[in-house]
Amino acid sequence: MYESYWGLSASPFGNRLDLRWFHDSPVHEEALARLFYVIEHRRGFGLLTGSSGTGKTFLLKTLATQVRRTRRQIACIDLLGVDAPEMLWQTAMALKLTPNAAATRWNLWRGISDQLESLRLAHSNLVFVFDHLDRADASCHAVLQRLFSTAGAASNVTFLASVRSAGSGPLAGLLSELADLRVELAPLELSETGQHIGELMLRAGGSSETFQSDAVVRIHSLTRGLPRQINRLCELCLIAAMGEELEAIDADLVDGVAEGLVTSFDPIESVLRQPQFV
Repeated sequence: MYESYWGLSASPFGNRLDLRWFHDSPVHEEALARLFYVIEHRRGFGLLTGSSGTGKTFLLKTLATQVRRTRRQIACIDLLGVDAPEMLWQTAMALKLTPNAAATRWNLWRGISDQLESLRLAHSNLVFVFDHLDRADASCHAVLQRLFSTAGAASNVTFLASVRSAGSGPLAGLLSELADLRVELAPLELSETGQHIGELMLRAGGSSETFQSDAVVRIHSLTRGLPRQINRLCELCLIAAMGEELEAIDADLVDGVAEGLVTSFDPIESVLRQPQFV
């Protein structure tokens, strides 16, 4: 819709989990490096934390692509809204076991255990990635603990999990017990926000100067440096500026767009929340 107006080949802020649009800011680059440290040094269990919108899922998808290039096997399981039976089934599927519909819990565990032992005997390294662990049903915690116990003694298996916060309660106790290293994905600083916006505009064939410096300052302030919210607000600004036939985006336009989104209870958080960039 607005791409042709700005001379863009695609929408740079569509919040797609498309690796072409992953911007490796210093924050994300450091987090990737630390997660790779966990894998390469076989530390057992690495925990990625960060508030909603910092880009944990995007980062883990990027990590998975890079891990595959090292000839390691990787099993990625998204635990958002998942309970224990589904987690067990997804784990079996991620290990390429293709269980049938009649498979019992015992059958699934037996297949998973045998597969882990086969990988150990073949000296094949495996990385488990569990995204949205804190948004899974509490019954999944026991499955994770048993899976870690089954494979944890083997130096060829590494576990990674993402949560918004280590928090408190049973999950916090489990993570404290399992995690060897915690990696926090912090929001972007002001300078990093400017780099993020400019880089994505350039990748789409646009100009890094479309968003003026005062606009970047306002965007960073309104979104608190969360990439998901930055992307959503930038996209709305591009649409609004097209409607006014502007050649660039300044702070006044950003404020005008944000004012239309403000609610009485949550300035911009709720309306800019999109599920793709978490």
